[in-house]
Amino acid sequence: RDSHGIAQVKNVTGRKILRILKHNGLAPDIPEDLYHLIKKAVSVRKHMEKARKDKDAKFRLILVESRIPRVARYYTRPKQLPASWRYDSATASTLVA
Repeated sequence: RDSHGIAQVKNVTGRKILRILKHNGLAPDIPEDLYHLIKKAVSVRKHMEKARKDKDAKFRLILVESRIPRVARYYTRPKQLPASWRYDSATASTLVA
């Protein structure tokens, strides 16, 4: 899209990118914003292993990890995520790998 200078895909195709991906069976398992929150939490945890005394990173990790269940709850209502989905920091790196 970007390399061909197309401003918005919807204007060309009549459908949004995610709907095109769902139609072709290529949609991601978890929504994009939740994926990026989990990815950020994993990277901050990785940083915290090296720099244990980084108080600001610890604070930011708390903020990011508190946002994840709220976003997940938002997606469980329209059933884009299963109701049993839970965030676990120990297994989070497998979600973004």
